[in-house]
Amino acid sequence: MLKHVSGILAALALPALSGCASKPAPVTAPPVAQQSSSDGLELRLWPIEESSPALARLFLPYEKAESPLDPRTLKRLRDSGLRVVVVPSDDLDRIAANLKFRGAIEAQASRDRSEWSIFVASKGSQSFTTIRSADGNLVLGSGELRLLGRAWVAPGPSIDGKFPAVLRVELMGRHVEEKNTAAKLEDALRPQVKRPVETEGIPLPALDASFQLNRGQSLVIIPEYPDVDWTRESRLPNYIEKEPETTAEINEALNPNGPIAPDVPTLGHGLLSDATFGAKPRKRAILVLVPKLPAEFRLFR
Repeated sequence: MLKHVSGILAALALPALSGCASKPAPVTAPPVAQQSSSDGLELRLWPIEESSPALARLFLPYEKAESPLDPRTLKRLRDSGLRVVVVPSDDLDRIAANLKFRGAIEAQASRDRSEWSIFVASKGSQSFTTIRSADGNLVLGSGELRLLGRAWVAPGPSIDGKFPAVLRVELMGRHVEEKNTAAKLEDALRPQVKRPVETEGIPLPALDASFQLNRGQSLVIIPEYPDVDWTRESRLPNYIEKEPETTAEINEALNPNGPIAPDVPTLGHGLLSDATFGAKPRKRAILVLVPKLPAEFRLFR
């Protein structure tokens, strides 16, 4: 597990330092060649501070490419606030070099992940919150959102009598609520049986997915609003999103029919950003799944 990613997302939630503070040194992602070469799945988390136009220019070419995810799954994830694109693993270094990182980059070396584990988890909510998903608005209690996953090396279709190795991947969404004080006391007085992570919390089927990745093919998961059009955004300057703040009086004058409905964070934003009810995200994190595969699948090595 990416150590809950709570460290990164907690950092994302911190306010910016005053202008008199020294500028932090730029953060860069380690090159792909320096990562572990063990067979399996490598996980990376890129904390970024980017506008939608900047992201659109980087990822739009890949969004139009053929995806290993079926169209219905892609739409369900998009409607839940997760834009999923597949990029050549060789392009990851170039993409990372063009991102502005905010905080430390986390990475887990590639390994077999055939058991369900937490790929990424939110920093947690302390109260009830409304979340937008492909299944409609959900009201969730205090706790954390989780994206679980498992992945294993498997044989692909035969080519000239040989079977290329592929990576089978499954994703699952869960929301795990905090236990109340009485429950914690009760748990302290009796032995605990560790429950499998895939059975904890409330299922979030809008985040479920099953697919395979080929050698040299990585999956990038980006929190983005469903109605954001990357084709249009890619033609806009980065500062176009920074609209001036308005007072309640100005909003009332501009909208005589009533107040503007507050922004409702999506599941994707709740998982991978600092978005809150009524406030768009200032900082986001990108989850990258990098398969490390041999050229050929062999049952015995």
